[in-house]
Amino acid sequence: MKHDHITMKIGNKRNLIELLMASGPRTRASLSRESGLAPSAVTRLIRELMEDGIISVIQFEEKSEPGRKGEVLSLSEKPIAAIFDIGVTKTSLGVAFLNGKVDSVSCFNTPETPQDFFRLAKEKVNIMRTVYDFQMVSFSVPGIVNCEKKEIVLAPNLGWYNVKVDELFNGSFDILADNEANLSMLAEARYAKDLTDVSNAVFVIVREGVGTGVMIAGKVTRGNSFSVGEFGHMVVSIDSEQSCHCGNKGCWELYASIRWANQRYGLLNGNNHIDKFEELLSMAKLGDERAKSILENHAYNVAVGITNIVNGLNPEFVIVGGSLSSAPDWYFTRVNEVVKSRALKMATRDLKIRPTIFTEPSSNLVGAAVYAIERYLDRVINTDH
Repeated sequence: MKHDHITMKIGNKRNLIELLMASGPRTRASLSRESGLAPSAVTRLIRELMEDGIISVIQFEEKSEPGRKGEVLSLSEKPIAAIFDIGVTKTSLGVAFLNGKVDSVSCFNTPETPQDFFRLAKEKVNIMRTVYDFQMVSFSVPGIVNCEKKEIVLAPNLGWYNVKVDELFNGSFDILADNEANLSMLAEARYAKDLTDVSNAVFVIVREGVGTGVMIAGKVTRGNSFSVGEFGHMVVSIDSEQSCHCGNKGCWELYASIRWANQRYGLLNGNNHIDKFEELLSMAKLGDERAKSILENHAYNVAVGITNIVNGLNPEFVIVGGSLSSAPDWYFTRVNEVVKSRALKMATRDLKIRPTIFTEPSSNLVGAAVYAIERYLDRVINTDH
């Protein structure tokens, strides 16, 4: 009986937190109505959550009639983690707050070796700790990550293999790490209104490489060896002799990454592929016909891979992000047209394809924050009996 009571209490606390996350600040009365819990139960649970620092009063409700004004409650604006979006050439970092706020702090060129990277990352975190009080660090990684062991198994575009993050980033921090597309899918599932009742979706991230985060039955799926979603390395050109960073030939990534578009155009300003692709997008938007033609071909290449994903997984949504988050509307129109013309009709009947809702901060960084928030809440609520 005691175990059942504890389980119910944890579930009720999570329910109240989910309501605040999904719908924003609420009074106790509205939380009681929406959760179906008795007002006395809500009062008791909210008191405990406030004692744990999870919920705070942010204001009093506005009401014209006389009487006591209710307190408006929200998740606390409490820093809980340093968050890193590791890119092939550039890394962004920020701070995640319990209420979902993400503050971008800075960015820096990604060092070539994991040893140099995590040494620099720890220096950045130690500086941030002089301003923010947090105990967690969450990494978004462009590759396969064993989330349980905190190990980067394979990040082919970085040339990193079997990197034990806990060993390189040793200290008193709770370390989290996951694939960038998985985290982007987490971010969309948490904050995108059109995904509220969606069970199956795929996030396609296009940067120097191509990755996908897969949500099935409402949960991001990682697989037995954490390699679910590595569609960037499915073969789309059987006879290709072009080698991919993964060691295979003819991978989708070779034709859908931003490298492909940049190399087709030629001379572009920028210190890295991301900067150069941004210029390519800008030139196309300003009417450069050659830039637009290359991007139309690139959209076709992206759509071919999405077609295979749609045929294989039958998602309700395909969300496209990374360097394509700021692509023009006609780019996504082209992707939609190709997928609808080439994929199985049943698979595309209710399919929606759109760009990510995140631009700055990136879906990767927001996803790293969501991952940290979930871990923090689980740890505090599940240990507070």
